[in-house]
Order: sequence, then structure tokens, then C-alpha cells
Amino acid sequence: MTEKALTIITQREDLPQLFGKRIENQAAIEEIITKIETESRSITFDIETKEGQATCRSLAAKIASAKSTLDKAGKARKDEYTVTADLIQVDRNLVKQRLQLLQDEVRQPLTELEQREKQRQAQHETKLAALGYLDVQDHDRIGSKFIKERIAFLENTVIDDSWEEYKSQALETKDNALRILRPEFERVKQREYEQAELARLRAEQVQREQQEREERIAQEATAKANADAERQAQQIAQESERKEREAKEREARLIAEKESAELRAKQQVIDAAKRERDAIEAERLEVERLEANRQANKKHRDAIFIQAKDDLMANGIDEETAKQVIKLIHVSKVSNVTIKF
Repeated sequence: MTEKALTIITQREDLPQLFGKRIENQAAIEEIITKIETESRSITFDIETKEGQATCRSLAAKIASAKSTLDKAGKARKDEYTVTADLIQVDRNLVKQRLQLLQDEVRQPLTELEQREKQRQAQHETKLAALGYLDVQDHDRIGSKFIKERIAFLENTVIDDSWEEYKSQALETKDNALRILRPEFERVKQREYEQAELARLRAEQVQREQQEREERIAQEATAKANADAERQAQQIAQESERKEREAKEREARLIAEKESAELRAKQQVIDAAKRERDAIEAERLEVERLEANRQANKKHRDAIFIQAKDDLMANGIDEETAKQVIKLIHVSKVSNVTIKF
């Protein structure tokens, strides 16, 4: 049986007379439908070959043509015999329904093949998108650790024949990403090292300045205490010349006072050093608090910008346009529209 037989079936001159006709309560047109179904299903093909796909496509088209031809014959019969219009319409619907099902049945292998092809392409395109590299503007924010992990992922991704026709594009995408990420990793890593070194030097400077202040205060307090003690010792010596007994008593009292004065001086040094350290610590904590607030505000703003961008992209706007829209709103270039932080 060949596809040509389908055309011959629908070339009968008595086709219109079959519509609305009943033979033992069965539509006469069903004989034609059944014959088309039988002949169509007798045609075999290999859907995995180009020839088989062409045969399937052609056969489905022939069935569609037969459906149209029979429907037109039915319509002609209906126009000619309005008395049997309802029965003819039923037959037309029967033709369309049965032959549509047959058309779908015959074309099903081709439809499934096309669906598998679309799924295969989608899987490759998803894998290809995963090879893309991050925007260079994000590198300083995400840090060298993430860039290093990204480079490792790309280096470990094997581009072989399993990528099929996407192999060359995947190789190019991977090479381009690595070409950009490798020098970016070194640059970001160097920047992070410089920032850490600067922070260390600043901490050392603060500690050195604090130690110098404490030593200076201690030296001044000790010098003052020694001067006071020396002055008091001279007074004791003068008094001893005038009155030996009183001098001994005064000497003992002054020694005690000297010790007390030294203790007070030492305590003053300790108290002054503590006040200085407390002031420095308070200043450091205030700087850290202000920096933490600034970082939190920046992180909050960045999160809102990213969310707004993602929302715009989710509604069909590409990434670059979404970024530009958000930027215009943020700098008040769009009337009556603001970003709520």
C-alpha cells in the first residue's frame, strides 16, 4: 500500500452521497474513514531516519488532505440536501474527529522525536549557560575565594563529544571565562592582601601610639614623685640639723608619707593609663560601629537593587536594561517613582 491510495480513496465521485446515508443504522461514510485508517496504518517507516520522518510527515499531510476533501464533500451534500443537514453535520464531525485522531496517531512518532530534540537542545543550552563567567564588576564584591572555586569548576568541566553540536561553542565559552577569571583572581587576591596588610599596619600604629602615651605618662608621674620625695628629703635633712630627736620622728613620718605618695603616684599612673585606654577603646568601638552600619546599609541597598533587578528580569526585561532602569530610578531620573530601602 502506498500514500497514493489515500488520494484515490477520496477521489470517488459518490462521496457527497455517502453523507447522511445510513446502512443498518451505521453511517455510510464510516466505510471510507475505516479504509483510510486501515490503509494509513499499513504504511510503515523508520522514524529515526530522514526518509522515515519525511514519510511520516507526508502521510500526516495526506490524511489532513483526505479529511478536508471528505469534509468539503459533506458540506456540499449538506448544502444540497438541507433535510438531512443534521445527519450530514454529524458525519462531518465524525470525519474530522476520527481522521484528526488518525492524523495525530500517525504523526505521534514524529511529534515525540521533535519533543526529544527540543529537550536535548534545552539540556545543552542549560549546561552552556552554566559555563558563563560572572560580571567583572562583581569580582571585588564576591572575593577571590569564590572566583577560585569558579575557576576550579570550569577547569574540571569536561567538554567532549557528549556536547554534540554545542561542543565548539562550549569550548569557546569555557576558554573565554577562564581567560577573564584567571587574571581577575590574581588582581582580587592582591587587593585583598593589600587591604589586610593596611589594616594590620593601622592596628600596629594604634598599639604603638598607645604604648608611647602610657610610657610618657608613667615617666612624668615617676619624675614628679621623685622630685617631691627629694624635696621632702631635703626638708627632713634641714629639720634634723635643728632638732635631732624631732628629725628622727619626722624622718620616720616622711618615709611613710613618701611611700604613700609613691603609691598614690603609681595609682595615678595606672588610673591615667586606664582612662587613656578606655578612651582609645571607645573611639575604636565607635569607628567599628560606624563602619558596620555603613556596610549593613550598603548590603541592604545592594540586596534591594538585586531583588528589583531580578523582579524586572522575571517579567521579561533583560539584565542590562533592568540595571539601567534601577539606576535611573535611584538617581531620581524617573518621575513619581522611588526605591524604598
